[in-house]
Amino acid sequence: MANISPDLVSKFSNLQSNIWQNVSLAVSEAAGMGINFSDAMTLATEISDLYSEMTSPKLIIQFAFANNPDSNQVVLISQDTLVDIYNSVTGKSADSVDENTLAEIRDSVEAIVQGLCLAAGNIRNEAMVASGLSVRLQIFSLPNNMQAAGGVIRTNVRISSDDLSGSLIWLTDEDTANVFANTDNSASNPTNIAGSASGASTTGSTGALNGLEDSGLDLLYDIPLEVSVELGRVRMVVKDVIELGSGSIVEIDKAAGEPVDVLVNGRLVAHGEVVVIEDNFGVRITEILNPADRLARLNEVA
Repeated sequence: MANISPDLVSKFSNLQSNIWQNVSLAVSEAAGMGINFSDAMTLATEISDLYSEMTSPKLIIQFAFANNPDSNQVVLISQDTLVDIYNSVTGKSADSVDENTLAEIRDSVEAIVQGLCLAAGNIRNEAMVASGLSVRLQIFSLPNNMQAAGGVIRTNVRISSDDLSGSLIWLTDEDTANVFANTDNSASNPTNIAGSASGASTTGSTGALNGLEDSGLDLLYDIPLEVSVELGRVRMVVKDVIELGSGSIVEIDKAAGEPVDVLVNGRLVAHGEVVVIEDNFGVRITEILNPADRLARLNEVA
């Protein structure tokens, strides 16, 4: 059996539901449809037990957390599951996916890494970003950190949607599991784990805003996002739309006094109430949707 603490494996296993909920949200938003990652099963595995996974080409997603760059993580997706993802996301019907067609779903695939970073950041209450990301179709070979360890933590995860049923394998070393479990071990420098994306150490007194800036997320601050407020919706047939004129009243699907929806880039993120600020309308945020609620909304749309 791999020489990994059973207590760590247990702690890491208990976090899986939360971790893959974040991945589900990130991938669903990138794909524009509801894709669920669930039923995670985690266990310590000997390297020799992985040899059977190395016999055929598959999608290999490899990366590390920027503040722990030597601890590579690997996500493995079989060709069959990758084809199902491709067909679901693109609406096409392919028998295989190559490097060229992979570009059409690269955003959705890389969102898996985004979700894992978000999950780690939520658990540790600090920004976590990926480094050394590579996405390629080839026969799997273990990264150096896993070869040296002799054993890894393997998590099998189910991938599903209305017309998708597949799975992936997530391989992590002991150091990465400790990052998620928010614990320290002798192989990891806790200051480095909590450090910035550039590797500079930080102290426990660093504020949340400084943590975001240290992670490099301040580079994203100037990216414009479209924020819209939706009062309600209604379906109308063409005849009724043509007959609309000045003074016509269109009844929407919300009762008076109900909260309005706040959308960012077309995705529902919050509810609020309309207020008047001098001569302008505004919205007071009353509720921020959690990841599960946002994913449920995506599933309804899908």
